[in-house]
Amino acid sequence: SEKLIRAEFNRANNYISMFNHAALQGGEEYWNRLNEIKQPTLIIHGTDDKIWHYKNAGFLLEKIKGSNLITLEGTGHELHVDDWKSIIDGIEKHIND
Repeated sequence: SEKLIRAEFNRANNYISMFNHAALQGGEEYWNRLNEIKQPTLIIHGTDDKIWHYKNAGFLLEKIKGSNLITLEGTGHELHVDDWKSIIDGIEKHIND
């Protein structure tokens, strides 16, 4: 709805970056290699992401053994200042574990 679109647009850090995803291509050959990742991996994902849906975070979490997930409730595709505390706390925990 228009209300949701306006809310997401108003939260954007950079309007141009909201529309540049069509330029992203490739990488499909790596999907079947995610299980090869051995480094500690932190996945940060918003539940309201319309570009890269939240269910993909679960897929990554499953495929990358030992990975951790920070879920940003109500956040879309871009990170916002309102999310910084959760992100910073999650990164600190991830590093110290």
